[in-house]
Amino acid sequence: MYWRTYYALQHNCHWRRSSWSFAAQKLGRSQKHVLLLERNSVAGRKLLISGAGQCNFTHAGPIEDFFDCYADKIKFLKKALTTFTNKDTMKFFESTGVAYQVFPNNKVFPKSMKSIDVLDALLLKCQKANVEFKYNEKVQNISVYDNVFTVETESGKRYFSDQVVIATGGKSYQHMGSDGLGYILAEKLGHTIVKPRPALTDIRTVEKQYRVLSGLSAKDAEITIWHEQKKIKSYVGDLLFTHKGLSGPVIINSSRWMYPKDVVTVNFLYPQTHEDVKAYFAAHLAHRGKEEVITFLKQYKLPRNLYQVLCETIEIDEHLPCAQVNKKQREQLVQMLTKCPFHINELGGFHIAMVTTGGVKLKEVNPTTMESRKQKGLYFVGEVLDVDGDTGGYNIQAAFSTAYLCAKHIIEKENTV
Repeated sequence: MYWRTYYALQHNCHWRRSSWSFAAQKLGRSQKHVLLLERNSVAGRKLLISGAGQCNFTHAGPIEDFFDCYADKIKFLKKALTTFTNKDTMKFFESTGVAYQVFPNNKVFPKSMKSIDVLDALLLKCQKANVEFKYNEKVQNISVYDNVFTVETESGKRYFSDQVVIATGGKSYQHMGSDGLGYILAEKLGHTIVKPRPALTDIRTVEKQYRVLSGLSAKDAEITIWHEQKKIKSYVGDLLFTHKGLSGPVIINSSRWMYPKDVVTVNFLYPQTHEDVKAYFAAHLAHRGKEEVITFLKQYKLPRNLYQVLCETIEIDEHLPCAQVNKKQREQLVQMLTKCPFHINELGGFHIAMVTTGGVKLKEVNPTTMESRKQKGLYFVGEVLDVDGDTGGYNIQAAFSTAYLCAKHIIEKENTV
């Protein structure tokens, strides 16, 4: 079968949940014949579980606020994000009848708080645009000869087209059907794949004494990532202790930079620095007389059981009078409060990571069109690319923005033929 324009190769990965349908409906509305191949029996399985089934589909505020949320990949994404912005996304869903609400943290959800409403809106748009879906069609191979693509599926069917869009996402939540097939297809077509790793995930740490703090959080903690004793990055945000290690926004959003055997140090007293606290302890601790260490520490308004574990770790009696704390113990306390070390054993795997970092090398894709620099007519959108954002709607917005830019270019190119 010959399709003049476009294929969305979709296997229910993270960004693909929105990029495939958004690109498809836009192309369909421009009178392009669109075929969307779906490996599962239904579409949008990943979208339905997004945001615990509530689907935080973008972030409010100026689009410039997005620029710090994609690590070092923003240069590639900037054109897409400024062409189809978060405001455009909100207007799009409003036009489909999906009312939305903006939370105090600027996260944007459907007013119903049901992800099914977002999925239904996208599918209805596709239906009205005459997009053809073929379910249970897992793509096995894509080849190209004389600028015509041949798409072969496991069922033995073959499809032909001048242009192909790979929107297969990454490897996160593999039980939903995402197995990294897009990387294999891209590599066969001559592209380089940056090794995929779990991102937006928690970390499992070597230290076991903190497991009793599972569920406890520390607000506005500063973490610093160390790789082979070299400082990599520092982040500030809320930290959560788990029964296996650390989580919370500050860990999840910085996990893209972490590897097993790295060390994460935590400053629980941020914005005070290590030197600030060291000077304060030196000047005041010994003068508190009979006041117990645990009482002295309460001024920092951290949970008492956190102080207890920190004291136990360095073998200081929490009831020790401040006047009896020697210089070594004082410095150990300061160290634990401002540079508390956690050794990474492993990161949460693809089965729990929200997105995948790594993917199709960005230098091989045109950021103004999403078209391959290696093969005319081949496009990549969403998480199959080596881009990933913070939590809070940034990844789905990137999916919409890259899909829009891709579809826009295909439409403009076709109209000039």
